[in-house]
Formats: sequence, structure tokens, C-alpha cells
Amino acid sequence: MNASLTHNSYGKHKVRVSKIKRGAADPSRHELIEATVNILLEGDLDEAYTKGENEKVVATDTCKNTIYAIAKDDPFDTIESFGVALAKHFLRQYSHLSQVRVEIRQHNWSRLLDCPHAFHGSDGETPTAEIRFVRDQPVEISGGIDGLVIAKTTESGFANFHRDEYRTLPDTDDRILATSVTAKWQFIDANADFTAAKLAIRDAILRKFIDHYSKSVQQTLMLMGEAALEACDVIDAITLTMPNKHHIQFNLKPFGRENNNDVFVVTDEPAGYIHATVSRDA
Repeated sequence: MNASLTHNSYGKHKVRVSKIKRGAADPSRHELIEATVNILLEGDLDEAYTKGENEKVVATDTCKNTIYAIAKDDPFDTIESFGVALAKHFLRQYSHLSQVRVEIRQHNWSRLLDCPHAFHGSDGETPTAEIRFVRDQPVEISGGIDGLVIAKTTESGFANFHRDEYRTLPDTDDRILATSVTAKWQFIDANADFTAAKLAIRDAILRKFIDHYSKSVQQTLMLMGEAALEACDVIDAITLTMPNKHHIQFNLKPFGRENNNDVFVVTDEPAGYIHATVSRDA
């Protein structure tokens, strides 16, 4: 049998790093930033696979160590800017690499009772970033949010959908709409204010979720995407994933009670999966 190597990449995944940022005016007032970083490298590495020659292989342990060294040197203002610093380092340091991809998930820490050095954490809603840097091309920077759980208990329905022999779901004009939003957007400006953009997009998504009667998750997704583009002019597209977190009316009649659309079975498996990209018109 003849076979050939058609693509390869490797790196280090799930490297957790934190950094204390001390205030310039008041060093006793700290900020705590924590992230999980994935590094993926591509380049002139075929012979490591085809001949077992490792001279050009930057060890994954070296990738891990680099993350901590750059965390020391870089201001770590945002996960996006830190990802760019990592990507640029790898291509600057290793001439045989052609591309580096950096994926980052931020772990949220908020100040505890205005104490200058104490924080409480929550990983429910996670800021994300992805940086792709191909040699001799502009750096590509994406931001995002994962696990933004939202729900509304009315102003949502689902009716007049396709009928066939396998349909059992009835029409409804009043239901709970609950979802966990994953959003990802591509920056058109590498010097954008990443923090301001993320706040504007998040605010637009949340405001749009509550300001209309939803005929379907699909319709609401489109409206939320349009609102994000209108609120933030440094992105030209946004991809949204909105799985249904189903709340199904429980049958109370065997127990002599009427369900007035107020008691539900909660399930998110199996889940409806709604996904789309909304782009700015050229």
C-alpha cells in the first residue's frame, strides 16, 4: 500500500496560566487573570513523521514553557493581545514554522467585596480568543463568548413548522426559550479595543434577546447577530450557536392538578442545535 503525509500539526494543549497584575499607582491593588491556552504549530516538519528525524521539532514541553515566559514579558491586557504576542514569538523564534494557532479560554475572576487582593471565580460564561498567524500574512484575531446561559419565560413560540409523519411536537405560542450561547467573531482591525468590543457585542446580544417576540430560535439568532454587528464596527461577521435547553410541560393530570404552563421537565439532552453566521453586507 502506498501512503503519503498530506497534513500535520502539533503543539501543547490545556496549559493553564495565571498572572497577578499590580496597579501602577497602587501596587497593593491587584488584578488576577487566568487562562487556558492551546498552541498548534505547522511548518517544515514532515520528516519527523516520515523519517523519525526530530531536529526541527520544537518540543511540546518547550511550547508550554514559552507560554509562561511570554506571560511574564507581556502586559497580558487581554487574552487577544496575549495570544498575538505568543503567535508572533513562535514565528519570530523558529524560521521553519509557517503557521501558529493560539486558542485561549479565560477563567473569570471578580473582585471580592472591593478587597484589593481577593477574588471570587465563575467559569459559567467564558471569554474566548483565537489567533491564527501565517508567515508573511496579517495576523487573524477572533474573539468570543462561550456558555452565556440565558432564558425568557414568555414572548416565545414555535408554530407552523414542517409537517410529516414523524412530527409529534405541537404548535405553541407561549414557551420558555432557554439556551447557552456560543459566539465567535473575527476582528477586521488588529489594533481594536478587544475589551470594549466584547462588552458591546455581549450587551447587544442580551438586549436583543429580550426586545422581541421570538417565533423561533433561528429568528432570534439572526436578530442577535444583526444587533452585534450594529453595535461593533470592528467586526464584519459573527457566528452564533444556540442549543435549546428544553423546558417541557409536565403532565400533572394523573395527580389531579392542572399545568398552567408553569411546571416543566428540564432537559438539554437531546438538544436542538441552531448555528449560523451573520455577516455585514459588502
